[in-house]
Amino acid sequence: MAAQRLLGTGNSWCAAAAVLLGTAGLVRVVVAQPEPAAKVVTIAGLTDPAAMFAARCSSCHGPIPFAPTLAQLARLTAEEIEYALWHGTMMEFARDLDSGQRVMLARWIAELGTDKGDPRPGVESCRTNADSDPAPQSDWPGWSRDSRLTRSVDDDSLTAERVAGIRLRMALPLPVYSAFEGAANPVAVVGGRLFAANNNRWIYSLDPESGCAYWVFRSPGRVRSNVAVAPACVIFGDVHANGYALEASTGRLLWQARLDSSPGARVTGNVTLHQGVAYFPVSTHQELAGIQRDQTCCSFQGSVVAIDARNGLRRWKAATIDQPLRLVGRTPSGLNRYGPSGVPVWSGIAVDDRRGLLYVTTGNQFTEPQVPESDSVIAFDLRSGAKRWVASLAPEQMGGKDIYHLGCETWVDPARSNCSPENPRGVGDRDFGAPAMLVIRADGSEVVLAASKDAMLYALDPDTGRLQWQVRVGRGGELGGVQYGFSADRYYAYLPISDVDATDFKARGAIVAVDLRDGRIAWRTESGPGACENKATPPCSNAFLSPSTAAGEVVLAGSSDGVLHAFRKSDGREIWSFDSVREYRGPNGLTGTGGSFGFGGPVVVGRRIYVMSGHSYIGIGLPGNVLLSFEVP
Repeated sequence: MAAQRLLGTGNSWCAAAAVLLGTAGLVRVVVAQPEPAAKVVTIAGLTDPAAMFAARCSSCHGPIPFAPTLAQLARLTAEEIEYALWHGTMMEFARDLDSGQRVMLARWIAELGTDKGDPRPGVESCRTNADSDPAPQSDWPGWSRDSRLTRSVDDDSLTAERVAGIRLRMALPLPVYSAFEGAANPVAVVGGRLFAANNNRWIYSLDPESGCAYWVFRSPGRVRSNVAVAPACVIFGDVHANGYALEASTGRLLWQARLDSSPGARVTGNVTLHQGVAYFPVSTHQELAGIQRDQTCCSFQGSVVAIDARNGLRRWKAATIDQPLRLVGRTPSGLNRYGPSGVPVWSGIAVDDRRGLLYVTTGNQFTEPQVPESDSVIAFDLRSGAKRWVASLAPEQMGGKDIYHLGCETWVDPARSNCSPENPRGVGDRDFGAPAMLVIRADGSEVVLAASKDAMLYALDPDTGRLQWQVRVGRGGELGGVQYGFSADRYYAYLPISDVDATDFKARGAIVAVDLRDGRIAWRTESGPGACENKATPPCSNAFLSPSTAAGEVVLAGSSDGVLHAFRKSDGREIWSFDSVREYRGPNGLTGTGGSFGFGGPVVVGRRIYVMSGHSYIGIGLPGNVLLSFEVP
């Protein structure tokens, strides 16, 4: 893809609504307006917001690590908090608060915060408008360099000797306007520009050399997805289940599309762009509702949505579960229970252009009856959304089923009264958080790979979904196995292992290489314990949650202790590391610190490596919000 094609409107399929606007001299700030908050209707019951918080919120916001504290919530605006109470993460928990109480509670929390000025993107404007790239063939346009999602760069110049001399070239701190500091979002580099979303709601188009901005866009909702880049536009999804397309050269909003209207629906996985269609994974926060013993859980069913990138119109929507929702019983408190529910899509979507298929990994069920799509790989027809095959991969030690929500935990309810009767032990959440990938092996054969939180790697026949081999690569668990992604070349898969114990947050992190011919473990490199010294434990651990990247002779991977590592492919020996947990002063004049590595793994473009540092999302990592750029000599 030529850089001129990206940065102009041309005749590309994403430019139907594009109109070029000048950008030189000023950072182009484009802001989309959020949905209006509900009007105050009445005030009944409690009228003291502090008492409301104590009664309805304090049991989670403080004692539970993955819920933000009151001080963290105070970073948000009253409008954001009110939206969460009406439509977002807290809608189920706030259902007995009337309109007036929600407004009062939101304002009280927001007013506890200080320095609530107008949110700024925290970057300087570029003085020139770049319009070309000397090596566009090295672009990294999405979750992966390729649409098969291998996260692999075949570059003989990236030798182990050279990689051992990597040096930091730039650190760009970004401002924090979120309850959790940083999410380590994925970045994309196309046409000489770096594109990134951020948990602070800003979308950035940056000069990767200087850190200046060509434009920024303020999203109505927070963004955990990647920013997928195609000719003339960038596309992403937000936590309100909206999809967006922006003009790549200006950041102007081209379209906004509602992907799913189910309560709690959101986009937390990564968008894939292919031949003029954007494929969005739809997940949910409804799994949290199981904490509430006085309400039913759940009604959400996952989906994949195909959107025409030219105009934002839906091509198709495919549900992960074929069975319709129905009444399946009652809770001990007499509430109706519905099922089958769950099976969200947490991750990205791999494309098989030759077969005309999309490969999607799925999450666990929330309620029964058991369905084959839970903890599975599903092959969808990329043109119609029809299911071609389903490989059911729920753990054997759990009877081949994974029916779970947070109400199944004994720390929520020792009796597990809200948990499915098909899961009396409350064991679960061993599903897929990492995307599947299509790999071309050294002998020319193709295989679909999928790695689970149960620490299993599966190799599947792309035509039928038949299991070719499987191998255990770790202990597994709710925070175990492979969390966000892995990489593979023609010979091996390189798996970052988290294996965090959800009870004490201690980890057995490792990088594991698996031979793609037969599933044999070629090598395993354990993560050392020393990097958490003088860092907060928890959440610091030696877990590898962040996706790995295979590049030349090395594998790059960031760990939860904030260290970026390079391992030699041949034997797994560590040849370079960089502890990102330090203070930086950026070219934008801001100071900030690095932290854990999270959703987005290292991006390799030519002799440059880009990655976001800082991932305290749901309290399982070290905070920070810094874009790091490294140079390979």
